Amino acid sequence: MTPAPIPVEVVATPVRSEQSDVAVIRMAAPRHAHPVGTECLACTAEGDVRVKLFNVLEEVRQGLRAPVSAVLVDASALPSVQPVIDALVPGKLPAFGLRDHAVARSFTLKA
Repeated sequence: MTPAPIPVEVVATPVRSEQSDVAVIRMAAPRHAHPVGTECLACTAEGDVRVKLFNVLEEVRQGLRAPVSAVLVDASALPSVQPVIDALVPGKLPAFGLRDHAVARSFTLKA
């Protein structure tokens, strides 16, 4: 039996959670300017919610984090939450590799 997807809520205000079963992911704005059409690998990974959600799954799998029942994505440092939301809507952005498919199966965007 497949477990129910973990709900993910994207918020535009700073958040914190005292609950050990709620993961808080902070999205960061790029730390430096890039030429138009390019971005460095570090900034790409830092700004990719799918990478961060996959890391939560891996930390739980490896016993480094308690299982989570929900995720709050703090996108307050970004000019818009829409790119984060778009990355979580099924079919909105292409999936790259097993990581993105694991995230799509394991998480659901909270309405």
